[in-house]
Order: sequence, then structure tokens, then C-alpha cells
Amino acid sequence: MAKHPSADRRKYPRVRTDAVVSIRRLDDGAKLGQGLDMGLGGIRFQCVGLELDLGEAVEVTFNLGETTSNVIGRIVRMTELDPFTQEIGLAFLHVDPETLDLFYEFGLAGEEGETEA
Repeated sequence: MAKHPSADRRKYPRVRTDAVVSIRRLDDGAKLGQGLDMGLGGIRFQCVGLELDLGEAVEVTFNLGETTSNVIGRIVRMTELDPFTQEIGLAFLHVDPETLDLFYEFGLAGEEGETEA
């Protein structure tokens, strides 16, 4: 399978996901997006109509298995795919211990191989 172009620069491996994610500015309401891949260090997702700034902190909610997880992260990359759709790379700033345990359980924290989350 083809690697993502930045895969070799990552501190932690990523796995593909099609999870629906909720993205919320820390002072605003939530919007929905589509997860693309995630790992211990962050998540990449697509969203429509979300106006964010590079470096901004946001809360992202997603499911790992049947467990809902919330993380705080900083936007480190934004790519406009069309006038309405953005692809966003988010570096995690805070991951609670329960979510961290789930990352290990689902193989998102460094084990080799590709897994679906």
C-alpha cells in the first residue's frame, strides 16, 4: 500500500480511519469531519466549512471501538482541497490516560503494520 508523503517524517506511525470526528474550537460549537488517519501524535481529517487558523487549539472527539475519546490538539497543517473543503493535520497537545490506553489497544502507538481504527 502507498505511504502518505510525510509518513517517513512522523514520530509515531499512523493508521487509516474513516471515523467521523467532531471538531470544536475551544470557545465555539462543534462541526463534523471525516477522519483520514491517526496515531499517537495526532490525527488528519477533512472537514467542510470550518474556519480555523494554523496554530489554533481545538478539541476533537472521535470513537475508538465503542469508546468516545476527546483530545486537545493544535492545527499544524491546513490544505484547501476546494473552496469549501479543508484537510487538517492536528498535533495532539493533551490525551487523557484512558484514550492513551485505547491507542495502544488499537495499535496506534507504535506497533508495526496497518490497522483500521
